[in-house]
Amino acid sequence: MTIPLLVVAVDELNRHVDALGPAQLLGRPMSELVDAQRQAAGARLVSLELPGWFAALLAQAGVLLYFWRSGGAARWRDALRARMRSEAAVRFAFGATLALLARVAAIVPAFYVWRVERVMGLSQALTRIWGYEYAIGTILGMLVAGVIVALVLWLVERTHQWYLYTIAGIVVVAVVGALVNPYVVAPLFERYTPLGGPLAARASAFAAQHGHAGIPILVEHRVDRIPESAATTQGVGPTARIVLEETIVGAATTGEIEYYVAHELAELDAHDPLNLALVDAAIAVFGVALAVVVADRIRFRRDDDPISRTTLVGAFLALVYIPGVLVDHEVVVSMQLRATRAAVAMTGDRVSALRAFVRAGDERVEQVCPSAAGRVFLYRVPSLGQDATAIGSPSGC
Repeated sequence: MTIPLLVVAVDELNRHVDALGPAQLLGRPMSELVDAQRQAAGARLVSLELPGWFAALLAQAGVLLYFWRSGGAARWRDALRARMRSEAAVRFAFGATLALLARVAAIVPAFYVWRVERVMGLSQALTRIWGYEYAIGTILGMLVAGVIVALVLWLVERTHQWYLYTIAGIVVVAVVGALVNPYVVAPLFERYTPLGGPLAARASAFAAQHGHAGIPILVEHRVDRIPESAATTQGVGPTARIVLEETIVGAATTGEIEYYVAHELAELDAHDPLNLALVDAAIAVFGVALAVVVADRIRFRRDDDPISRTTLVGAFLALVYIPGVLVDHEVVVSMQLRATRAAVAMTGDRVSALRAFVRAGDERVEQVCPSAAGRVFLYRVPSLGQDATAIGSPSGC
């Protein structure tokens, strides 16, 4: 089955967007403003990515379930104990192993999704770049999983209130992770430089005018894929910074840049980065609790102990991730739509906001009216139709 190729060049799309006048942007529905060919490709993209997304989660759950059911988890635990004197080291190594198994199980679906994005023009990265980032993500996942398993089992061994300490730990990790992300995690995957030229002065002046003098405004240079959002806020509190995507900075008008800066300032004013970290922590707590409850309903094997049983918890976590994504995406979309309305109120420039929607949507092959499944599972940002409706323009859906 062939994939519709995107023969309309990005430069041509940008010229089309630049030519849209205020009357067109304000008087026509969003569905008539975007490129029709990319809308068709967007529908095809969703239909191709959804199976890969679900396949990755099911593969992870299936591999971990088999690892436990076959007795492999118990044998590996015994092998680790034979080689390590410290029980804490055994627990750490076992947790890291589970993360490694999950990542290996998902590598084929993940590669498939990346290839689809590359064919669609959403990624220019070579295979080795994708492999490097997948390997870095795997190593980080192993470290995190190892620490979590070692700490939680240590708490279970020492107190009946282990779950309270675990909940507190998840919240602390979520907040600290958001705090240090701009300096610890983000630079591992992308390169950032300060916004320069006249745009920098204009954007900084706009931020200062709205109570955020001195906030860093950076440009993100990506090689893996086009990001899902043209502008984001990284960090919380003293580490907060606004990040604009490179291709948007190169093509957008000054009005569009001001809209993006206003959008991120509105999120900062509403404390959305911190709120989102807390929401994600709550989702993680609920997911872990549900996975533990389900795992406890499975009969113990004769060679089971708390270490080997973490394999079951990991398997069910992969499945619980599905409803977790639904909640996370709905929360993020709600926050972003509120910020969109606030940004237009700050700039007083609905035309630039609509132009920004069209430009970014065409570049990212986003649908104005995506299917329900595509919107709730694959879109962590509002659809173009939702963005247009939020500021009082027709979507055409």
